[in-house]
Amino acid sequence: MLNIYRKSLLILKNNLIFIQPLLLCLLMFMTALSFLAAKSTLLIPNIVLLISMFLLFIAFSAGWFYINKFGVENFNETDTKEEITIKAVQNFKKFFEGVGFAFVKTTFSYVLLFIIYFLVVLLSVKLCLHFYGEPKIIYELPKLAAASSQAEILNFLNGIPYKDKIIFSLWILTFNFISTILNFFVVLFFAVLNFEGFNIFKSLWVSIRFFFKNFIGSISIMFFTFVLYVFLNILSVLLGANSLSFVVLIILFTMYLNYYLLLVFCFYYDKAKINSNNRTEFIG
Repeated sequence: MLNIYRKSLLILKNNLIFIQPLLLCLLMFMTALSFLAAKSTLLIPNIVLLISMFLLFIAFSAGWFYINKFGVENFNETDTKEEITIKAVQNFKKFFEGVGFAFVKTTFSYVLLFIIYFLVVLLSVKLCLHFYGEPKIIYELPKLAAASSQAEILNFLNGIPYKDKIIFSLWILTFNFISTILNFFVVLFFAVLNFEGFNIFKSLWVSIRFFFKNFIGSISIMFFTFVLYVFLNILSVLLGANSLSFVVLIILFTMYLNYYLLLVFCFYYDKAKINSNNRTEFIG
């Protein structure tokens, strides 16, 4: 596993150009959301903007997954600096090829994943209500949002009964745990979809089977990436709120997302593709 962590980091280092589509997509989404937040009613232009951003997100995803797939497949640790630069540019040029090649499949993939997300969240809510009870604190959150000073926030938090704090904390922990697993499955699903070229249902089945077959490695990646995510959140608090820290955090966050993707892609490629090829050669 340590080799996979190292290999993923090297691929990201050799292909930093890969974060450009992701960075551009994030900035465009933030701009669109700020525009929508400024509107009090959902007019036709807002609906058109939402649909456009959704289609744009699918296009970015299809191209981004595609170039990262080639980044993994074309990686060679013995490459010279010149060869690394040439490969990075060649891989990046496949972005629009990936958009055209995988747009439809990526669209249906997101529809399927949304349904799965919805069902899992619905089941999780029912289980939490059954085992933990209702988190009454959520009805008081508007008061917290309306607080105008730190003293008011502290008074509000101190006024919450201890039992409600425990219940709310259990809900948060449960949903963090579930979202960590779901996020890993989403990236693993797209790894199978891109490397194998299966249809979306077979890709889902293969990704589930791969997860349980490589359970320890999957858990280690989820734990490692979760720790990195927590570190980024702590760093965002330490840096404070200013223009420079915002730019730094956005760049770090896009690098984190790209590293996460490469980590799962390398994990699948090394375990499923390379090992499969080695077994075939051995049998031959």
